[in-house]
Amino acid sequence: MIFKIHQIEDDFVEKIYEDSMKSLNEFYEINWTHHLPTINIVDDRKTIDALKGEKTENWIVGWTNGSQVYVLNKDNLEKESNHKYNPNEYHALIKHELSHSFYNILSGYNHFPSWLSEGVVIYTSGQNKFRNKPDKFSKFLEFYDHGRKGVYDETGFFVQILVEKFGKQKLFDLIKGLKNIKTKEEFERLFAEQYGFNLTYDEINAQASV
Repeated sequence: MIFKIHQIEDDFVEKIYEDSMKSLNEFYEINWTHHLPTINIVDDRKTIDALKGEKTENWIVGWTNGSQVYVLNKDNLEKESNHKYNPNEYHALIKHELSHSFYNILSGYNHFPSWLSEGVVIYTSGQNKFRNKPDKFSKFLEFYDHGRKGVYDETGFFVQILVEKFGKQKLFDLIKGLKNIKTKEEFERLFAEQYGFNLTYDEINAQASV
């Protein structure tokens, strides 16, 4: 597979990039100044499929591969996906994918549990404001070693609770601890040690209601 790549000027995306990098450096407390992530604008679904090496579902409009961020061209968003274009949501989409790159630094590129990585980047990108907060948490824990669309529904709000109730440092310690985690059971023990409650919906919802 061969792709032709060239640099473009896009003031709108450049401003999103600059604002997002500044905000994410502040949140993650990382002064990332060298070998910065790059934004790759993808024009259509056919190219997305070719880049990912598989037929993708039409809700997929962005992803990251190390420090390379890929997003569907905003001008083709409605034509090539099931998303409606909104400039604020597009800003959050790019920030979401950039946040994955920061998360990878802390986690040592450990992407499991999927719900945690997605929850953190949803929270840090500000995408919670575009979603409906669940009355009760009931389905995000199933997304440990796989993603799929449902992983986005609850996770950002759970991470928001963790940050607001317990602070960023506990979250950072949890993410950094992933470097030594090999199983779901090990992660659940690490989480309980960090936060003092177990990853069950009963205990999660109890924390959410306090």
